[in-house]
Amino acid sequence: MSAPAKIGFSKMEPVGPLDRIRHAGRQLLAHPQGRIGLIAAVVALGLLISLGGWWFGIGRYTSAPQLTSMSKVDAVQIAQRGGFRVVYDDGRFDEQIPKDTVVNQRPGAGGKITKGGKITLTLSKGPERYLVPDVVGKAYDLAVADLTRVKLMTIRRDAYDDNTPAGNVLAVDPAVNAEVKPNTKVTVTVSRGKAPLTVPNLVGRNVDDAKQILQGMGLIADISPQESDKPAGQVIAQNPPDGSGIEAGKPVKLTVSSGPPAVAVPGVQGQPCQQAKATLESVKLRVSVQGNENGTVAAQSQPEGTTVPQGTEIQLLCL
Repeated sequence: MSAPAKIGFSKMEPVGPLDRIRHAGRQLLAHPQGRIGLIAAVVALGLLISLGGWWFGIGRYTSAPQLTSMSKVDAVQIAQRGGFRVVYDDGRFDEQIPKDTVVNQRPGAGGKITKGGKITLTLSKGPERYLVPDVVGKAYDLAVADLTRVKLMTIRRDAYDDNTPAGNVLAVDPAVNAEVKPNTKVTVTVSRGKAPLTVPNLVGRNVDDAKQILQGMGLIADISPQESDKPAGQVIAQNPPDGSGIEAGKPVKLTVSSGPPAVAVPGVQGQPCQQAKATLESVKLRVSVQGNENGTVAAQSQPEGTTVPQGTEIQLLCL
């Protein structure tokens, strides 16, 4: 068996790096074993390049699963089962699609995605609704800023109020914490401070005197009769109360006594005197007895069925 042939090199040394490479290549190709080794190296390199190109081209990709219209829980389970990571964007409001339902995904179903890659889900936030903020007592400008922040519109209304400083909010409509759509108009009632006129104290006065006082101030007397134990024609209540602010031309409600309620006098003639007295007192009539208090009623000062005010005195003659 002959000894392997040795690859020989020219005695003439190349002078530069490129010359050395060219010289080594010529020497390698000059021998059969060198040519085989070089071909094997080229083939291996080609395979590596092909595999790398396949991997970086399409080999590392797969298809994204269908997740839209699923609930958040179901979508996450399916994505994780396929080895994908799930992240969320800010979501979006939707009047029809229930909250936490997937309304969009990136990449879309069937889209190209790296194995173990990230799928971004857009979840429904449900219908867009906002709570009316509590702005009662705040300065009007601050109230408007709070309402604007939650996409609500403002309509201003002014009203006098004895207890709230001018410029501060008295009330809102819809009420605080009501759930409303964006761009809902909210009526904001703002205090103008105390009204220019002060309601006088009219309780205890005769209704005619009270009417004259109010008329002199440019106010209107609104009379409402009510039975009471006070004398007929006496003011027994008023609204607004004394000391309240009021505008000229506004009404003041006066509750005026029409006297005690009337009752029909029971017939007690022929009854034992003490029994008759108890009967009359039960309907709030006063009783005075003449004669024998332990006798029998012979006569009564008001005939049976007569209508008299409560508290009227009935005289009994007892024998």
